[in-house]
Amino acid sequence: MNTVGLTGGIGSGKSTIAREFKNLGIPIFIADDVSKNLLATDIQVIKSVTTLLGEESYYKDEKGALVPDKKYIASKVFNNLILLESLNKILHPAVRLCFKKWLLLQNSPYIIYEAAILFESNGHVLCDYVILVTAGIEERIKRVMQRDHVKREEVKSRIHNQWSDAQRIELSDFVIMNKDFHKMSWFVRSIHEVLLKK
Repeated sequence: MNTVGLTGGIGSGKSTIAREFKNLGIPIFIADDVSKNLLATDIQVIKSVTTLLGEESYYKDEKGALVPDKKYIASKVFNNLILLESLNKILHPAVRLCFKKWLLLQNSPYIIYEAAILFESNGHVLCDYVILVTAGIEERIKRVMQRDHVKREEVKSRIHNQWSDAQRIELSDFVIMNKDFHKMSWFVRSIHEVLLKK
């Protein structure tokens, strides 16, 4: 069973592409969702993040459970590459362990491992093939501003902390230009047919 990485810069539309593969019956592991879950539930991760970024990283809800303060965490790491790398060193090994356990439960010709920073986290070494989703910078900025209700400068800062498409293309096996939504299904089905033969 092949592992196929699916990546792309923030706002590129990888989640849309992932849904297309899911519609074809392909299991999807969404690393970013698992990472968010670990940030909220894994005791060791919570301890490490609190040590790195401070007690303000979490607050207690009405039931007394710790909840990650995502705005605070983002404000600490997105303009500080050293802190961002340190946070990633906490989360990525934990995500990878979850992936290995999840993979044992799958039965499919291939699976999709979706991760925004697949290359930056060295996650591509887990993959037999990589699909890159790209989109124009302005389109990406607009999408993220609308989706996350954040300012333009914050989106640009996030983009700046990720690899460029030019860097990603060199290590990718397939590239999907996310320009025409109506063609996405056709692109995904074409790649799907190729991967079934691998």
